[in-house]
Amino acid sequence: MGLTGIGWARPEEIDRLCAVDPIARESEDRRNYLAAAVARGSAYVALLDDRIAGYVIFDHSFFERGFVSLLMVEPGSRRRGVATALMRHAERLCSSERIFTSTNASNRPMQLLLAKLEYRRSGEVDDLDPGDPELFYSRSLVR
Repeated sequence: MGLTGIGWARPEEIDRLCAVDPIARESEDRRNYLAAAVARGSAYVALLDDRIAGYVIFDHSFFERGFVSLLMVEPGSRRRGVATALMRHAERLCSSERIFTSTNASNRPMQLLLAKLEYRRSGEVDDLDPGDPELFYSRSLVR
């Protein structure tokens, strides 16, 4: 089997979202962030073989433009198209002409994904995680 769908995350799935996310397993702040995203309808899950394999948090809170604030795929489901499918889902939801996202300079897998999906570097912020700059990317969605 493979990817079986993408849809809104539901409140009863928060524990399963946290199980996918190694940071959420350790961080109450991350669990609260996920719960808030689910409550406002900004969290989407990808099902792989009918189980949650990853999620994306997407909204239009970045200067009223589409922004992927978090993308997570559980380690055992990586390299199976889940991240690509979640990013493409966010692009379809986006009502602005550009979609934005960011990642740490240390997150090489995300940078490679963004390059593959034709995102371009848009800027950098140095003070979010000291010693690990946040790299911003965008992609035109003009159709």
